[in-house]
This record gives sequence, structure tokens and C-alpha cells, in this order.
Amino acid sequence: MRVNLPGTDIEHEMRADRIIVSSTDLMSSTDLKGRITQVNRAFVEISGFLEEELMGAPHNLIRHPDMPAAAFADLWKTVQAGKP
Repeated sequence: MRVNLPGTDIEHEMRADRIIVSSTDLMSSTDLKGRITQVNRAFVEISGFLEEELMGAPHNLIRHPDMPAAAFADLWKTVQAGKP
């Protein structure tokens, strides 16, 4: 597993009216090999990367080093089930 260090102390607040994950048709999606295959503007903005840097990159590129392992496991369970 990638260790995304060093982290930063920069907090990015997301506007309440923005959705970064809703449906794979509109927002962001990841294939079963963990590569980002689709993004929306909100996903790009909150990630801190350019769209070109995200597309085809491993999803854990955007994983914060303090993200609990259980939350990451739940993310992959959802992806593997074909759910957004």
C-alpha cells in the first residue's frame, strides 16, 4: 500500500453544495485495479491535483495518510460491489 507522506496541515473546506461522489456517471469512479477512470470538477478541486494527473492514476494517490484503514477498506468493498 502506498504511504502518502508527508501530509500537509492545509485544510481544504468543501462547499456544502458540492458532491464529489454520487454516481459513477457524473462524479468520480475507479476501476477494479484501483485506477481513477472518471472525475468531476469538484473531485479535481478538492484533490489538489490536475485532472490530467488524476486520470489513470492509482486512487490511493489522494488518500490522506491519516485515513483510517477501516474507511479505506469500506471504500474498496463499495467499489468492488460496483457501487458509486
